[in-house]
Amino acid sequence: MNNEIHFYTHGQGHPIIFIHSLGLDHNLWNFCIEELSTMAQTLTYDLPGHGINPPPEYPYNIEDLSSDLIKALKRNKISKASFVGLSIGGMVAQHLAAHNPDVVEKLILIDTTTKYSQEWKKNWAQRASIARSQGVSTMKEKLLEAFFTPDFLSHNSSEIKYCRSVINSMSDEGYALACEALALANTEDYASLIDSDTLIMCGREDNILFKEAVSWLDENIKKTQVEWLSPAQHVSPLERQEDFIKHLRAFLKIYAMIF
Repeated sequence: MNNEIHFYTHGQGHPIIFIHSLGLDHNLWNFCIEELSTMAQTLTYDLPGHGINPPPEYPYNIEDLSSDLIKALKRNKISKASFVGLSIGGMVAQHLAAHNPDVVEKLILIDTTTKYSQEWKKNWAQRASIARSQGVSTMKEKLLEAFFTPDFLSHNSSEIKYCRSVINSMSDEGYALACEALALANTEDYASLIDSDTLIMCGREDNILFKEAVSWLDENIKKTQVEWLSPAQHVSPLERQEDFIKHLRAFLKIYAMIF
């Protein structure tokens, strides 16, 4: 697969690259870009079959997504950056950090895992099938229930409206291919190769698989720090925006410029 990445770039200084989760797009990070881009350079982009990107013609895997990102860094003459990955984005970031340590300054993994159980693999196959036969939008409410706590979801905020809109316009084949890539994903064999300082964040109310992954990653990556976001489920940065920004800034040591 050769998916040419287009970065949405704001600000100057140390590059921070944000990788969104399944079913959303680069606009997921809009809530923090304005603030962070006054202190650093922020770069967001869409995964294949998400946002403006058409779905690939063939199946792909996490390694392909990592390779595409490395190529984009070279095209944009970025020799070193920090990486923020949510869910599938966190798996891409793990692969990139393990296999390209010289490129990674710091690593932030959010609501992510290393691999999926057989039950989850069946879930991914079912989601891919529904996406192709009925459309991603038919799963919209179930997806939102996984993304957010019931209380947050009940307010029908701008964040919820954003997620609904993106899911409604999501490429069905793009979503299905991403589900199949997740079913095949396994980063456990090389997690110990990650040498960068790593911040692991997770919603306290997220699915048990992701909460258990926090412990595994904390034990198997050399230099880690863990922060829980609560109340929050799988898209915890959107649900706990101020806490997310606070932890991110402290970990990256980026502060407002004083004139």
